[in-house]
Amino acid sequence: MKLQVEEALREEGRKIPFAFQEPAAALGDVDTLPWKDSDVAVKGSFWSDGTHIVVEGTVRTSGMYTCSRCLTPVSLVRNAALSEVYGAEAELPEDVWPYNGEYIDLTETIRETLILSEPMKVLCRPDCQGLCPQCGANLNEGPCSCPTDKIDPRLSVLETLLNSKR
Repeated sequence: MKLQVEEALREEGRKIPFAFQEPAAALGDVDTLPWKDSDVAVKGSFWSDGTHIVVEGTVRTSGMYTCSRCLTPVSLVRNAALSEVYGAEAELPEDVWPYNGEYIDLTETIRETLILSEPMKVLCRPDCQGLCPQCGANLNEGPCSCPTDKIDPRLSVLETLLNSKR
């Protein structure tokens, strides 16, 4: 997942498009991530701003996630924005990545972009009802037979207080 920067360095400001697709395994250690068996497609452009090389684009992949409420499998297509600045000089600012002068290796940048943009919570649908906390039934498939008026034993003292005031 490398970009040849020679052409961008010759013509400052000219955007050079790029696109490639690789298996997620090419990104290194991704065995624990939901998109480990999918392809990763990257599309964008890069250019020289006179001092650095700017890379912008999108990273697309898909994976099998688990619904956070009902635990059913969910297929999710992921799109993440890719935006980085690369420099070849010895002393680089904190927000600029180094490159060797001939090419830019995007592998680590793409991997980090996908990992940092992992969704915190995946739902099978926006109105997912989840699981019953008592019997574990999937409430999306219908109501369960558990009583709904059961009070948490830790709060039963409050119930007695409420009943004594009536």
